[in-house]
Amino acid sequence: MKSYIYICNNFTGNKVHSEVILKLSRKYSNINHYIFVPCSNRGLIGRNNISKNNIIVEYFYVNKYMKFFPIIKSLIIIFMIISKIKFYKIDMKESKALSYTFWSDGVLCLYLYFIFGTVFSTFVRTTDVSIFFKYGYHLRLFFRLIASKSKYIYFPSLVLMKNGEKTLFLEKNSNKFKFIPNPINDYWVDNIYYFDNLSINNKKILFVGSFDLNKNIMAVFNSCSALYNLRGDFQLEFIGGSVTDFKKICQINSIPDWVSVLDKIPKEELLLKYRSSNILLVPSFLETFGMVYIEAISQGCIAICSKNQGIDGLFSNENILYTVDPCDCISISEALNNLLDKDIKISDFELKKLLLPFISENVINDYSSFYCEDS
Repeated sequence: MKSYIYICNNFTGNKVHSEVILKLSRKYSNINHYIFVPCSNRGLIGRNNISKNNIIVEYFYVNKYMKFFPIIKSLIIIFMIISKIKFYKIDMKESKALSYTFWSDGVLCLYLYFIFGTVFSTFVRTTDVSIFFKYGYHLRLFFRLIASKSKYIYFPSLVLMKNGEKTLFLEKNSNKFKFIPNPINDYWVDNIYYFDNLSINNKKILFVGSFDLNKNIMAVFNSCSALYNLRGDFQLEFIGGSVTDFKKICQINSIPDWVSVLDKIPKEELLLKYRSSNILLVPSFLETFGMVYIEAISQGCIAICSKNQGIDGLFSNENILYTVDPCDCISISEALNNLLDKDIKISDFELKKLLLPFISENVINDYSSFYCEDS
């Protein structure tokens, strides 16, 4: 039977991928959709599943130490995938495959192409550019083959696509490049909230994300501390981790009274946090997309991301998104100081127009060039 195959090693940690596949399964309801998930942590197996008749999720466990032998690891996984292909009697010549990363998932699609002739497309993500493209010299033959044999090469950000144009084994295939952003969950679109920055009486700066070094939490804390010493009229809130982890990363023994720390919270609570905040500040060192920026903007909260990362360059309206150097705490403090007092008003109608490219229905339609002959 003809099917659509998705190979996604980050399926357990990213709800965006499952939401996209679910919507694709509804659009192409006469097709079976198989999600193959390589996984190096047994505890994550089965963590993310989709309950729908035409979607099948299969996890494949591979020891985490196999990451030091990437080619051998890929061969082990492809044999596991082939066993499931035979079990489900999938007609791979008529099927199509989509990989969610260029190397880890893309090489598996490349094998399917050579073994069965399966047409495939692939995404390029930050990990591909910053790690595999940069250090994987022994993998470059595979990179060239993935680029040359794929039907399309997708980029979830304009920054990544620009970087792709400078990469030797990608530039010759730039005619295949397509920008497809991550879609915002319908919940945020259905509850779009207007911008009125100065109407927030109790000024607040917000951080939302995992508490790790890449998210640059210390720079957020230090930048805001310097600013608080100057004006002292705002609160700073961190959402996404424990107090213990926060203290460890920021190298502090106690948390100031103008700073609060919360673990992960439901989206209904997060919505209210965005609406009551002036600025979302997440100056990550590396960011493929960064859905929190779009979520915050949808709720009338100014977003700040790092230059040449995440959603940089995706908005023409300069009032809703600002970029900073993640290593320059002084410039971050200056940006915050200016934005806290900036008069920004945008109606919910105007805001919805700005967010149209990220609405799930429009993003799903962006895949039509790959799937159109089956629609």
